[in-house]
Amino acid sequence: PDSPGSGLRGGYINGDAAVSQGYAVDSFFITDGRSRRKTSSQGGGKSPTPGPRHTCGECGKTYATSSNLSRHKQTHRSLDSQMAKKCPTCGKIYVSMPAMAMHLLTHDLKHKCEVCGKAFSRPWLLQGHMRSHTGEKPFGCAHCGKAFADRSNLRAHMQTHSAFKHFKCKRCSKTFALKSYLNKHYESACFKG
Repeated sequence: PDSPGSGLRGGYINGDAAVSQGYAVDSFFITDGRSRRKTSSQGGGKSPTPGPRHTCGECGKTYATSSNLSRHKQTHRSLDSQMAKKCPTCGKIYVSMPAMAMHLLTHDLKHKCEVCGKAFSRPWLLQGHMRSHTGEKPFGCAHCGKAFADRSNLRAHMQTHSAFKHFKCKRCSKTFALKSYLNKHYESACFKG
């Protein structure tokens, strides 16, 4: 489901008949309790995130609730920790219990594609896969109209509209929002000429 205030709007993409939805950049940040914006004490303004924050002592990330912080702290455990758990099916080791729970689902692939036979652990994964057969692209960029088959690709694309482009080509100085886009650029004519 879309988050409230996601900037949802319908529209047609590049003349295609399929209706696409556009999303604001804010709707794509992970909702794990971390704040996207830094608080500012300039001008005596109030903090945009009310209430106490819970800070990780190891990496400094802050969370809105102690349970979110507790879940995050699991990521700092080492694989030889007594709290680490081993998958009984394949032996893979996890320090994060939510990650372990998601992994266990991969051993129970009961949602099967009737077109190609590929199987998935969740119905929504199968639904997304079906778009590779239908060509449907329901996720449209609110900035430029480019459409995508899944939300994660739209999320990555949205970063290209960001003012923050931290990845710079060593040869031509062109900048990119994503390292994967810089890597594609390295394979392009810039380095073949």
